[in-house]
Amino acid sequence: MYWALTAFRLLPEFRRLEAEVQEHLKDELSALLERWGGRGIALYSLVGFSGEADLLLFQQAEDPRAFPLLQKELHRTRMQGFLVPEGRFLDRGEGSPEGEALLLLPFGLEGEAEGLRVLRGEALALVEGPLERLFPLFLREGGYLGLKKAPREALDEL
Repeated sequence: MYWALTAFRLLPEFRRLEAEVQEHLKDELSALLERWGGRGIALYSLVGFSGEADLLLFQQAEDPRAFPLLQKELHRTRMQGFLVPEGRFLDRGEGSPEGEALLLLPFGLEGEAEGLRVLRGEALALVEGPLERLFPLFLREGGYLGLKKAPREALDEL
C-alpha cells in the first residue's frame, strides 16, 4: 500500500471572511471529503498540537497514481485557496490508521513504542493509540499529532 499525508495550514484571510461565506466553503470541502470517505482517506485535526499546521489528510491507495485524483478535486474547491500545504509525505507501508489519535513521524521511529500501534513505512512512521500515551512521544520525537475527526467536525475547529 502507498500512503500520502498532507499537513495543511489555514490562512488568516479565511477568518476575515463573513461567517456565512466560511460556512459555505467548509460545506463544499466537507462534502468532497465525505464523497471520498470510502476510498482510504482520513482527516485529523492538529489544532492545539501544532503551530505550523491545522489539518492532516491521510490517503491510502494500492496505486500511487490515485493520489493526484483527490488533489485535483481538492484544488477545485474554493476552500483550498485558504489551505496551504505545509508538508507532503509519501511512503509505502502496510496497514492504515484505525485509532482516534495519530502521530506522524516523517523521519521514522527509532526503537519501539510500547503499548502503541506503529505502522512503519519505508521512511516514515505512523503511531496510534490513546492521546495520553502519544503525547509524551510527540514531545520527545516531534512530528504531527492529530485527532481523527469527521470532515465537517475538523473544519469547524479551524
